[in-house]
Amino acid sequence: MTKRYIRLVYLALMSALIFPVITLWVADSFSPNVTNGVMMVFVLAIFVGLSSARYTISWLIIVLTTIAAGFLLLGYVVMPTPEKIILIIAFPIEASLLSVIRHHLLHWNIGWSRDEDV
Repeated sequence: MTKRYIRLVYLALMSALIFPVITLWVADSFSPNVTNGVMMVFVLAIFVGLSSARYTISWLIIVLTTIAAGFLLLGYVVMPTPEKIILIIAFPIEASLLSVIRHHLLHWNIGWSRDEDV
């Protein structure tokens, strides 16, 4: 392993730990419903990021972000825009970071899958 590789994995680990703290700190200034929603999104992102295959995570990020943007930005939801943006970006960023950590640091295999993704 090179120094650059170790630095990138360390950056992903620190980002995965710091991003939820900062996001929840910002969400704390919003209504309690938004704070609870962001916490549930982070729980979902942690579960999916650590337990799903990389391709499944990619498709979940694409589909769920599209659905969230459709409901929150195009639908009639009475909520300030910063609250909507935090709810939309919380899942894809955290799930992606945890997927990188699981792949490079934890080396967990899902089920009977091969060591490498196809």
